[in-house]
Amino acid sequence: MTGRPRSVSDDAIFEAVAAVVSAVGPKGLTLAAVAERAGLTAPALTQRFGSKRGLLVAFATREAANVAGIFADARAAHPDPLTALVATLAGLPSGITTPESLANNLAFLQLDLTDPELRTHAVAQSRALRAEIAALVTEAVQGGLLTAETSPETLAADLYAAYCGAMLTWAVDGTGELSDWLTDHLERTLAPHRAQVADASR
Repeated sequence: MTGRPRSVSDDAIFEAVAAVVSAVGPKGLTLAAVAERAGLTAPALTQRFGSKRGLLVAFATREAANVAGIFADARAAHPDPLTALVATLAGLPSGITTPESLANNLAFLQLDLTDPELRTHAVAQSRALRAEIAALVTEAVQGGLLTAETSPETLAADLYAAYCGAMLTWAVDGTGELSDWLTDHLERTLAPHRAQVADASR
């Protein structure tokens, strides 16, 4: 005997979680708020995830597991690995449109850093991001887009730091859209390593 089909997918619920976090932060994140955003009832969420904590753990698990798929989609859309890299990182925080929404997400990060179970998934997501960035940098070196002297691991770490730091500087005194701000900072980090820069100096 099979159960009734779910009218709202887990992915739709997790998208609702992300939207609620950006809108009101972790203190305002309730099962009722997520349910309303997803078009469900709070009891339905409780039945599926057990509790608010169960929902948050499932959300964190999904965020870490989805990294590879996000970069795979970027590779399919952008044959140039550097274009795929910048487009992916610039588009990741698409739900963050104001300094307040970034502050709400940073408040959620505090949970990731202080809750042992959530921290495990946060670490997995961070490492997966750096690994995917390094893989694209490696492809760019092999394809002659970056200089042969480029260390994929080092440049990946620098790009990841630029990505994280640029979000903070945008929130404090940045201008324009976050995606454009991120793109500019990532491109500046890549610029000294691009093969044509090296060729032009010979």
